[in-house]
Amino acid sequence: MYYAHSMRPLAVVAPLAVLALASCSTQNPEADLVSSWEVTFEHETGIRGVSPEIVVIDGVTTLIVTSLDRDKYWTSYDGVVFEKTSVQMPPGADYTVIEQPDGSWRLYFADFVGNFETAPPSPDDLKAVFSTATSDFESFTPAVETGVGQQALGRAWGVPDTITAPDGTVRMYWVDEVDGERWEVIRLATSQDGSTFVVADDPIIFGGYVDPFVLRAREGDWLMLLSTTPHPSELPQKLHLASSPDGIAWEVDPKPLLEDEQWNYLDPSAIPNGDSWLIVASRVALNEAQNPEGAEIVVGTLTRRG
Repeated sequence: MYYAHSMRPLAVVAPLAVLALASCSTQNPEADLVSSWEVTFEHETGIRGVSPEIVVIDGVTTLIVTSLDRDKYWTSYDGVVFEKTSVQMPPGADYTVIEQPDGSWRLYFADFVGNFETAPPSPDDLKAVFSTATSDFESFTPAVETGVGQQALGRAWGVPDTITAPDGTVRMYWVDEVDGERWEVIRLATSQDGSTFVVADDPIIFGGYVDPFVLRAREGDWLMLLSTTPHPSELPQKLHLASSPDGIAWEVDPKPLLEDEQWNYLDPSAIPNGDSWLIVASRVALNEAQNPEGAEIVVGTLTRRG
């Protein structure tokens, strides 16, 4: 979900009312994935927020959320019950982390760019992805821009996901809008050092898929979770799967992995859990899609059939 805040006066970025442009001119190649996977959400966490990032840190299942509440860092020993901690996250939104070769962590997040000392940012102001490093999630290096930034004013931007590719490079995927496309697109940037990224010229996924999360990144075998646009005409937001041989050329299964007429599901994230995956997502009532404050984090299981 497009939602940002910082130590500056708070600004909530509501979903974009998409541009009234021509319909999507580029179609994604299609894959049949849903027949091999199933997902169920069994547990409500009681945690309000969006863009959950679930990751194992020092052996502990950790959940980092974007929220208006001060509590953004939660831990769990069973993947069901999460407890808040005293960790103070750097100001920003849409957190995503990767473990670095030396065992430290690199944290990425979206935030507004510019000087807002005299007035808070508008939801349409330009945003960028920043990066900081930490070894203990108690102290963080100064945040720096990664080179991934919004080029034109608008709300449909952000929700980055980062992954270390099999070749050791760091890939970043995020939501953007581009001229000539009616719906949101997914874009890609690559980094050799995890700090400075080179943005690919063209989007890699079209047609209003949002909230990318790379579930698996193996040589010749990549898998991505996606949600769908929060535009009112396209609700409810659904979860989808996409596959790729290299993390660049993606095939999307147009059949939803999950669709519920009463709920919007968005911002999926997951970690391996034995033979299945522990999956989290934000869930918000159908008529509350434009209200991120109404979103709650839910936990479930993603399983490969057979």
